Amino acid sequence: MGANCPLLQQALVTHVIKFPDSVLAAADRITLKNLLASPAFQCFLVSALSNGIQSFSKFADVTDESDEFLMFRLGQIFKGIYWEDRKHCFDEVVRLYRERREERMARV
Repeated sequence: MGANCPLLQQALVTHVIKFPDSVLAAADRITLKNLLASPAFQCFLVSALSNGIQSFSKFADVTDESDEFLMFRLGQIFKGIYWEDRKHCFDEVVRLYRERREERMARV
């Protein structure tokens, strides 16, 4: 299996969501620190950071230098989170998604 193997080729993401200015303005008043400190968001945020960092290369066609710098900074923050805490967050997100799916299935 080499670099020319079709199974290893990754599709690039080309769609970028343009959020309304009102949403971006409201989000401007919330920090990454706020989200990491919030028990309701911290596990989902750690999981999202991990997914974004791992998938960043798939956005090559729609990113620029500022995105690359942001990714670098987020990677540094992510690496600063203890592995045990990251693992707990990943496990917790899986558990919460599973519970929510089971609750939906029970209502059907």
